[in-house]
Amino acid sequence: MAGSLIKINEVNVTSGATMNITGIDSTYDVYVLQFNNVVPDTDDKDLYFRFTASGTADSSANYDYAVKMLRNDVNFTNQSGTNGTYLPVNAAGQGTGTGEACNGTIYAFNFNNASEYSFCTMEITMFDFATRLFGYQGGGVLTVAQATDGFEFFWESSVNFASGQFVLYGLKK
Repeated sequence: MAGSLIKINEVNVTSGATMNITGIDSTYDVYVLQFNNVVPDTDDKDLYFRFTASGTADSSANYDYAVKMLRNDVNFTNQSGTNGTYLPVNAAGQGTGTGEACNGTIYAFNFNNASEYSFCTMEITMFDFATRLFGYQGGGVLTVAQATDGFEFFWESSVNFASGQFVLYGLKK
């Protein structure tokens, strides 16, 4: 059926400083990464991600992003950045408290095209250490013309994951 999600890869993480999920190739034009219950093992930390090329994270200073941050405690804000070495996932530090977690959906475009920039849109929700609810809506791009095949997620200060489920899907044409 057109528009169906086809499961490509799944990673359940319970430890480690990074999490990689790959499997993007030329089979589908659009890939979808969904993640749930992503939590660090240390309080008040931010989560980031990069795109991978041949399974290795591209850590060049070529990531740009723009997001609208929705919050339950104050008005929304706009955030953006250029020439970073990663893309942000959460708006405020998450931690080890009850209910603190990050969940989201990332749509990946042009990942298999070596002549174009890889880019994504993000729909992310999180509950942080100060019991605030956040949402991100926006996108990011790696301004390098190369084929990319997945994602690497990591926490600030090289802390470890306590939990997280990451599932990569291809969006059937």
